[in-house]
Parts: sequence; structure tokens; C-alpha cells
Amino acid sequence: MSCDESYDAVVVGSGYGGAVAACRLSIAGVKVCLIEKGRRWDAKDFPRDVFSLISAVRMEWRKWGISIGSDKALFQIHEEGDSLAAVACGFGGGSLVNAGVLLPTPIRTRRDTRWPKDWNKDWEHFERLASSMLGAQVVPAEFTNAQVMTQILEEEIEDYKPDPIKLSINFDRKEEEEGHNLVGSKKLESCLACGNCLSGCPYNAKNSTDKNYLALAVEAGCVVKAEIKVQYIVKDPGEDCLYKGKKWN
Repeated sequence: MSCDESYDAVVVGSGYGGAVAACRLSIAGVKVCLIEKGRRWDAKDFPRDVFSLISAVRMEWRKWGISIGSDKALFQIHEEGDSLAAVACGFGGGSLVNAGVLLPTPIRTRRDTRWPKDWNKDWEHFERLASSMLGAQVVPAEFTNAQVMTQILEEEIEDYKPDPIKLSINFDRKEEEEGHNLVGSKKLESCLACGNCLSGCPYNAKNSTDKNYLALAVEAGCVVKAEIKVQYIVKDPGEDCLYKGKKWN
């Protein structure tokens, strides 16, 4: 990125948070630059076997300054205190490698007093909006994992209602020949139930954020800088941060 480039907002990271921020800001007319450490992943690039999965992992022991694996590996695992933290590295962030399960927020979570009170009135609206953007679809009954997930949810969530489980994955076989597309230019194929959701969908059936929120952000003018790592952010002490007449300190 050259020093003479100027933006109203810079978003670091392209996971769910960064993707939504870049999308909404760009649509609102803000000049946005999104910076992502990882590369762009196509379906054919995701690991399909144990050997390719190993090569897609980077292990890092920060305390000792030791690392194994590529800096652009899909999975970045590092020591965090007495635990190991695993994050995804790529355009689309964690949406590339999670299971895509979309569940309504449990009632007890919404009752937490730390949430702003005025959020509650629009909670369902924005959950429906996110579900629509991510192309949530009901898991077909013939998929064995649908039964397993239902059992887990009934055991873990005390106020869980037995609604059909939805994933941000395309199961629509009616459009299998042409592919299915909700947002953006990349068409989705139909899920084959291969079980590789957590290592990136190799059949292009997952509606990760690069196919919806990020696609819309780019269409609205967002500039994407992939394979760039942000080390630190420095504010120029001699300049005020101004946007449309508003001063940000």
C-alpha cells in the first residue's frame, strides 16, 4: 500500500466482523480499504486429504520465537497462555473453515445486561438479515449429521426449540446444473455431504463471506488488499481525524 493512498475507513480482517463492517460502510458511501493477511482461496485450493491438510497448517510458539509452516497457511495455530488458539487465514476469515451453523441467539444470552437495551427490539430483524445474506438452508433430513446436530443442541441449549437446523451451505440440487448464487458473482454448487466443511469446502457449496458480504463490499467500491499483514496502527499526532465534518479523537 503506497503512502499516498487515502481512505475514510480501513478494516483489518475479512472474517464475519470485518466483512459486515466493510459491506455496510461501502454501501453507505464510505471509501473503504479492507486489509487481509491471508490469500484468496478457491474451492480447488482447499485441502482434500490428510497430507494437504498438514501443509495448510502453521504452528507458532511466540514465546520462543519458533514457527513451522507458511505464514499464509489456512490454519494459524499459536500458543496463548496455557491454551492453543486456532484462527483461519484467508479472504473470508473463519467463515472459510467453520461449519456454517446458523442458530438464533438463546434467550438467556439476550437477557445479559451488558447488551444495549435498544438492540433487543431489532434483534430478530438483523438475525433474519444475516441469515438471508449467508444463504441459510435447512439440512436435508437424509444427511446423518442433521440428526447428530439436533441431538447435541437439545443437550446443550436449555431453551432450544426443535426447529430445522440451517447452515450457510447450498443444498439446492434443483439448480445443480447451473449453480446457485445469492450475492456476488461466484456461483455455488450443491453440497455433497463430504464432511470437509472445517477445512474449507472443496466443492464450492459453502456460502462463506467472500461470496456475500465481501462481494457486495467490492461491488460498492471497497478496495481489498490481500496478503498484507498489519503490524501496528499509528495516528498522526499533527492531524485530526475528520469524516464528513465530524471530528474523531
